[in-house]
Amino acid sequence: MELEDLPIFELVDKDAIDELKRYGKIKSFFKGSVPLTSEDTIKYFYIILEGRLKVSEINMDTSKEQTINILVAGDMFDVIPLLDGKPHEVLTSALDNGKFLEIPIDIVKDLLMKNTSFNKIFFPYLAKTMRHLENLVVDLSLFDTSTRLMRLLLRNLDLKNPPKLKIINDLSHEEIANLIGTVRHVVNRHIQDLKKDGVLDVKRKRLTINNINSLLAKLQPK
Repeated sequence: MELEDLPIFELVDKDAIDELKRYGKIKSFFKGSVPLTSEDTIKYFYIILEGRLKVSEINMDTSKEQTINILVAGDMFDVIPLLDGKPHEVLTSALDNGKFLEIPIDIVKDLLMKNTSFNKIFFPYLAKTMRHLENLVVDLSLFDTSTRLMRLLLRNLDLKNPPKLKIINDLSHEEIANLIGTVRHVVNRHIQDLKKDGVLDVKRKRLTINNINSLLAKLQPK
């Protein structure tokens, strides 16, 4: 996919698109690889063109992993070093084969200073990122694992093609566990419970929501 084909970049003017493409390099990443390091994001800014890229942190003492986000086509990484110039100590891993555009970070900083159309997509994207992190903190702090899973399912409902899920539909139970701060066997138990209740279906390791109303009802305070 080309940069200008990404929906988020429809509002960006041709001059900005041309500058990003002129200085950027398209690079491939492969499923299971570690495409980016914290040091990379001090020098470059990345726009995902294809595939999914997981961003996480790991406690080296316990080996427990917490997934912070899963980036897909149109996502930008990493806004934190772009704004503060400091390393962001996170890990990346590729969930699929894919591609990203690697742009020298100074080029992106210059666009932020001079290009209004780029600002109009960047700052809403920054707000979206902050809101995602806020939701993650709230989920981990206030809700049990069953509720966290159901909220994750609801947030990933493909509104254009219900009852299918987007982004997480084919993830392993272990990867889903990393998203909600638990372990694989707990996720497996919750998924089986939702299947028994007719809320969720699993076919060929892909998740779909059978009954959205039942899912919403389960999330209502009792």
